[in-house]
Amino acid sequence: MKRRGVIALISTAVVLLLGAVYYFGFTLSGENRWYDLFGGSDLHLSSQGKELYWFDVHHSNDPNASIFGRIENTFKEFRPDLVLVEGGYNHFEGDRDKAIYEGESAFAAWLAKQNGTAVEDIEPPFGEQIAYLQSKYPAEDILAMYLIRQLTSLRFMSDVSRSDFEEMLLDQSRFLVGSGLRVAGEDSLEHILRIVNRFLPQPVGADNWEQLDKRQMAAVYAREGGVLYPIYNDIYLFRNIWLVDLIGRMRGHYDRIFVVMGGQHLEDTRARLKELYP
Repeated sequence: MKRRGVIALISTAVVLLLGAVYYFGFTLSGENRWYDLFGGSDLHLSSQGKELYWFDVHHSNDPNASIFGRIENTFKEFRPDLVLVEGGYNHFEGDRDKAIYEGESAFAAWLAKQNGTAVEDIEPPFGEQIAYLQSKYPAEDILAMYLIRQLTSLRFMSDVSRSDFEEMLLDQSRFLVGSGLRVAGEDSLEHILRIVNRFLPQPVGADNWEQLDKRQMAAVYAREGGVLYPIYNDIYLFRNIWLVDLIGRMRGHYDRIFVVMGGQHLEDTRARLKELYP
């Protein structure tokens, strides 16, 4: 190919790429835009009359995000007899709008209940997670990791307010203590913020939490070298071992299992899941 033709081909490719980036980055709504361009690496396995479909999600509560329509369409096409969701959302009760506001796991649980399909939590009981971590790490460090993780998730969600920030911190702290975490002051927002701010590069409060860089917040716990990363990584691996074992057990009772959970868990368990469905 002549040099001029090569240049023309490269130029065309660049234009098409820029057009796609513009469309997905500025035309579609909310967090949906980049997921539509790069996400959706679902896993569908079938072996000896048993099937597993893991829907690769990103976390969103944007009612305009196409991910909810995709989950619903995939659910209808796959026709599962068991749905597995994360975060205890198998107990979700409410209508479609409330489910979307709570996120993709609540939405999948709502779909299951609308269709009379069994729905269970894919994660170990939270009390077991807390007991495991508390045998290795200080309680206040554990509290900080969970709260900063929740704050980071809140920053990715739409339609949140100052009251959501305060309510989330208090509710999550009470839940952690109720699950066995031995830390005091769960009813004091001031005390909780003192614990959280020991680990953040910039102090967070009700007046500035919407302006904080969510990448810097996530780096505290989710990036290797982050001060709370050992806790986050430890429980992450604990959850992955549990979920693979659970799917292996459920495979004996259900023919078509539909999983709705964060995509990183899928990537880190994909090889073991393929061993369950050879």
